[in-house]
Amino acid sequence: MSTLNRKRIGRNFRFIGVIVVLLAGCGGTDGSLETTEATTTQTADATTAGPDTTTETPETTPSGVTETTVNHSELESTNLRLATSPPSFDTITDAYWLQLLEEAGIEVETFEFETSPDTVRAVAAGEGDLVNTSPLAIMQYIEASDGGLQVIAVELLKTDYYLMSTPEVGSLEDLEGQIVGISEPGDLSDSLTRVVLEEAGIDVSSIEFAQIGGTSARVAALADGQIQAGAAHAADGLAAAEEFGLQPLARYVDYVPDYAQRFLAATPEWLEEHPALAQFLVDTLIEAQRWAQEDKDAYIALSEEVVEGLPAEISSDVYDLFADEGFFAVNGGMNMIDPTAQLEQRQGNLSDDLPDRSTWVDPTYVEDYLGRVGEY
Repeated sequence: MSTLNRKRIGRNFRFIGVIVVLLAGCGGTDGSLETTEATTTQTADATTAGPDTTTETPETTPSGVTETTVNHSELESTNLRLATSPPSFDTITDAYWLQLLEEAGIEVETFEFETSPDTVRAVAAGEGDLVNTSPLAIMQYIEASDGGLQVIAVELLKTDYYLMSTPEVGSLEDLEGQIVGISEPGDLSDSLTRVVLEEAGIDVSSIEFAQIGGTSARVAALADGQIQAGAAHAADGLAAAEEFGLQPLARYVDYVPDYAQRFLAATPEWLEEHPALAQFLVDTLIEAQRWAQEDKDAYIALSEEVVEGLPAEISSDVYDLFADEGFFAVNGGMNMIDPTAQLEQRQGNLSDDLPDRSTWVDPTYVEDYLGRVGEY
């Protein structure tokens, strides 16, 4: 029986640790990863237990989701280092995806970062093979490195953020002259918060943006009165509203309907060396999206293992938001890359000199899957 090896990383993305062998018979990695401070911790397993063989599909696989079989002799490696964000209700598809990989014999070493720029830097530095995070940091790195990463799939087609505020803030207009918390400049919480405020006609220059950290840090700062507003993922924000008396001022999707929340990317060198493994990763990622779209009960059941203390009513409501408004990238989501890049260019976060799309987007893995399985 396999277990997923997770590590929570702070702002420094250099880390130590011996790779844990997850599945008997699978080969491990050779080196270790270094750190400048002892901030790395082992966290709880975020997946459900899978079957003991690699030829069965998980029992939770819904009708209509294809079975992907793995011939290990065709894979260049059964080891994967994944740089991503900490688990939350909007990334339950990640937990299921990792479950599918483990059940297929893929040994996954997962490193979690609170901010997407740190996640990208880890892969760019060779300390991860694959990055699954918000798109702006990936595209900014691509612009700076002239194509140092290639996007091979999209995970969520829309952003689930809510702008949460303290009780004395009654409207978006009341935020002028107030402090709004973000993760850091260049992160999704920064970029899209500005778009929402601008779309609502708010004078963004009158607002002070404070670098706080991820959703949990922003919620804590709101509860403590250190900031007056901040972005939070939907489930976390609505749960905080109940617990701390916060209020949702805006759903980002109402102001930014065409913006992917997560890109899957790797370096061109890694993709060239691992084409079969990359294809299998995209196959199973899309299957995880289709599983999520089809099976609300299974999605919520897995979320209860991954995200502690989330009220059942909030889980149900947020899932319905995802499913009804087309959050899950059931066809790979490549059509959302251009609108996402164009919005960031309009915001001035990307220049018009962004490398040609053909150099940093590789749609062939998604196209291969859809050619074999068909569109959802």
